[in-house]
This record gives sequence, C-alpha cells and structure tokens, in this order.
Amino acid sequence: MRYFITGGTGTLGMAVTKYLLKNERDDTITIYSRDEFKQWNMSSELHSDRVRYVLGDVRDSDRVIETSSDADYIIHAAAYKHVASAENHPYEVIHTNIIGTKNVVDAANHYNAKMVLVSSDKAVQPTNLYGCTKMAGEALAINGNQRVVRYGNVFGSRGSVLHKFKEWAANGHSFRITDRRMTRFVITVDEAVKLVLDTLKMAPKSLNVPILPAMLITDLALAFDDNADIEEIGIQPGEKLHEFLDEHQSSQHARKLSIEEIRKLIRETV
Repeated sequence: MRYFITGGTGTLGMAVTKYLLKNERDDTITIYSRDEFKQWNMSSELHSDRVRYVLGDVRDSDRVIETSSDADYIIHAAAYKHVASAENHPYEVIHTNIIGTKNVVDAANHYNAKMVLVSSDKAVQPTNLYGCTKMAGEALAINGNQRVVRYGNVFGSRGSVLHKFKEWAANGHSFRITDRRMTRFVITVDEAVKLVLDTLKMAPKSLNVPILPAMLITDLALAFDDNADIEEIGIQPGEKLHEFLDEHQSSQHARKLSIEEIRKLIRETV
C-alpha cells in the first residue's frame, strides 16, 4: 500500500512511518511537509528507499493533487496546533487548518484514496481559534466522505509541556502551571499510531473517538518532583480548565493517571 502523510515530519508522521517500515514489508510512504531541514533529518535517521520526501504546503491545492496521485491512504496531520499562536495569527491558522484540510480531502476524493484527518479534543465545544479550525476540518472531512480520528494530548510530542517540565526539574526551576485543577486527556504516540491506522480501515464518514485517561497537570509536576514548587499563573486566553472528547467524555471526570503511571510514561518517553 502507498501512504501519503501531510505534516509527515512531525511526531505522529515519524511514528507512523517507523511503524510501517517495521511491520509492513511492501508499504511505501510519501512525507509531505514544508520543512526541508526536518525532512533531511528524518531521511538521515531512517535511511529507507521506501520513503519519499516531498516539499509542499497543504494550502497549495495543485501541489497536493500533483504529489498524492499514487496514494492509497492519506493521513492528514499537517496543522498549526498551538492555541496561543493561533490566536495571534488567525489568517495563517485558518488557511492551513481549514483550507488546507479541504485541499487534502479534495485530493483524496479525486484519486479515490482513503483519508483520515487527525483531530483534537479542542474541536469539541471550542473556546479558541485552533479548536474552531479543527471543528471545521472535521466537518469538511466527514462531509467529504472521509474519516476523522479525535484524541487528546500525545504524551511527549514535539512542543509538549513535558519537555518544559523536564527542563524546569533539571534546573531546579519552579513549575509554572496555569491552574492546579486543570486536566488533560493523555495518549501515547504508539496508541495514536494504532488509532490513526485503524481509522483508515473504517467506513467513510467515520469519527473515531477513543476512551482515554486524563491527568491533573499538577500530578505531572509531582511526577518529576514530589516536592515540586508550583507557581500558578492563571488560565491563558482560549484555554479550558477541562477538555471534552465528545458529549460523554470530560477530562474532569475521566480516569486519572496516578503519579506512578505518569512517571512510567516519563521514563518511556523522555
């Protein structure tokens, strides 16, 4: 099978590619992204002639159509993902997360490929622009007869608070936390890979929402240091105290990871 992964140099794209190279003998993967340096790094790490690297932007519909012509499966992971950045650069985020998603859906349907949009719990009852763009992207994918997988924070992904906490713990810095009550859904990168690939096998118009555990943000700090010095700075613009995966799942009421479970994830991730 032939896979086309937008935003393929990110955490998920790299993990999916490694999984396919290890477990599927004949699959080929096209990595489509804007960052030449990240593509070079990925190529240097993987050393595989089954992976093709294509420079391009999901905003460019012609380029997406041109480079995805042989795809059986399309994984659409390209997006601006940070809440604060989205609030400050609305045009860029709308153009990439909404128009870009439409371009990828159109390409998938043009070639009769199966596509999955990687979405976020922030698409549910959105309170920020990023969440609104993911909600719109979900609608575009579902109405375009494609598939959506929605999950929470990937533990240890690029840009994750985990790395900032690790840095603070190493330097004896206080842990800057927005609100001690804040909770977030948690998923490992391996679990995310399985969900994405499973969703590709689902019927058109499918929305795949897993049941996930959550964690208290204070417990993440305590997992690094039992005597963590916690500085509460207040919820930032556009942030929620708790997230929702759907109308039935709130991170406030989901099963909470224990501090020891979080420590195990840290050991396996960092």
